[in-house]
Amino acid sequence: MEHRWLALGAVLLSSTAVAAPCDDLEETVERNACLHQEVAKAEDELDRYLEASRRQIADSTDAVVSMEAAHGAWLRYRDSHCLAVYDLWGDGSLRGAQLAACLLEHTQRRTHDIWSVYLAPQDKPEGILPEPARSDTR
Repeated sequence: MEHRWLALGAVLLSSTAVAAPCDDLEETVERNACLHQEVAKAEDELDRYLEASRRQIADSTDAVVSMEAAHGAWLRYRDSHCLAVYDLWGDGSLRGAQLAACLLEHTQRRTHDIWSVYLAPQDKPEGILPEPARSDTR
């Protein structure tokens, strides 16, 4: 997916990226790989929740179309916003880390939003997927 390339490129651009899940790594290359993996994991989880949502609302074509349109708009927002964060840090050494944290935070928040709207056990005894973890990385 296109947003994965953005995340990978952003993480690889950083020379001293640091994020909570990768704090214990000292080498820049290892740190960048770790950050990429964290963003990729969050995007994989989001994809899993989106697919479950599509199955859940498959009988309502309008709802599927609306959800897809909203998700496309969200992706454009997330990527633009996080690139603005990246640009804000100029040539600073935390530039890549700030971008990765932004991508991770927004992706996790979107996953939770998808769950709460389409998959939460509002009137069902059990949800289709468990409530995803939310962490504020920024």
